[in-house]
Amino acid sequence: MINKLKPRMANAQPNATANKAAGSLQIRKWFGCSNLGLFLYVSFCVILTAIAYLRPLPTFDRYLYAGAVASLRYSDPAIIHRIARAEFDAQPSPFLFESVASEPYFADVRDNPYHFVQQLGFYRVKLGYVAIGYLLWRMGLPILVGLRLISACCLLIVGLAVLTWTHDAALSVVLLLTPSVMSMGRMVTADPPSTTIIFLALFAIAKEKELIAAILLTASVLLRFDNTVVIVIILAWMVWRRCIGLSLGILFGALAVIAAVWATRITGYYGWRVLMQHSFIKPEIEPVTHPILINFAGYVHAMAGLRVIPYTFMTIWILVAAATWKRLPSGAIFRELLPLAGICILVRLAIYPNVEDRYFLWEYLLAGVALVQTAQSSIPENKEDTICQPL
Repeated sequence: MINKLKPRMANAQPNATANKAAGSLQIRKWFGCSNLGLFLYVSFCVILTAIAYLRPLPTFDRYLYAGAVASLRYSDPAIIHRIARAEFDAQPSPFLFESVASEPYFADVRDNPYHFVQQLGFYRVKLGYVAIGYLLWRMGLPILVGLRLISACCLLIVGLAVLTWTHDAALSVVLLLTPSVMSMGRMVTADPPSTTIIFLALFAIAKEKELIAAILLTASVLLRFDNTVVIVIILAWMVWRRCIGLSLGILFGALAVIAAVWATRITGYYGWRVLMQHSFIKPEIEPVTHPILINFAGYVHAMAGLRVIPYTFMTIWILVAAATWKRLPSGAIFRELLPLAGICILVRLAIYPNVEDRYFLWEYLLAGVALVQTAQSSIPENKEDTICQPL
């Protein structure tokens, strides 16, 4: 009996070795590194995620997002205000009210529950983000703990996606450590999940998963309704390059527009002109009872603020994208994705002339990944499967 078992045990050892080798090959195929390299990279991403979670940026927006989440359950301004203040005061890296005490807006919104609630329409419109925060809250997490966790997890997901796309752990680490990208995990806003979904959609396009890309792009409108512009531009490009059919492009574009309109209607959004007045001219303490619309002169004044671009990180990333684009072979997908991202930046700045990095993170990540792959000289040239074919 023992002699009969010996051949089976002998056969089992080669099979186990073969399965282990096959698993290592699969990991190398997906991530481009060994098991040890992947373990070290993932450990780095987890540590970076933990640091981002523990040290959120001390922004005033956290206070208003906490109120936006609470407003999905309560309607009494006093209750919403009390919950938001308790959440805000309990968080690390406190916002220094003393530094802006001379500005009536901050002092009033901090102390007046009725004016505070009127601000929430600017934040509740990021409906998908606020809804996720609400679900985490109902599951037992404090509101801002849940929102911080969302941002930190987005940094981890982006880190893994960057490695999967570049197959270079060392350069992926450098990309994640750039200030614009690292801050993504520390900010309590809808921009980290929005950036993550759009970046994953572009990754899906590069891997010829066009339907998945279209679904992800359409879903991103629930995180930021103004992603509609990005979605329409990218979907139009996908139709032109025959990545998806015209009917499918129209369907997803229509769904994005409908979702954006629906989100603005049910969340009490005040409109683009009120938002522009509030953001660039003077903060509106009572946008519901006394809305003030921006005029043409105010819009010109807001556009004049773009003169600070040469002093921002955007200049560096544009330079990275331009230098990388010049070195790209003619068949590389980045050769069209980078100008497409540039068009999205220009349209975004024309509609909302704010140069904060959080609005352009997916473009920065795209430029970084293109730079890494160009440095590796690994982009295939003139291959039919690297880019969809034009009409």
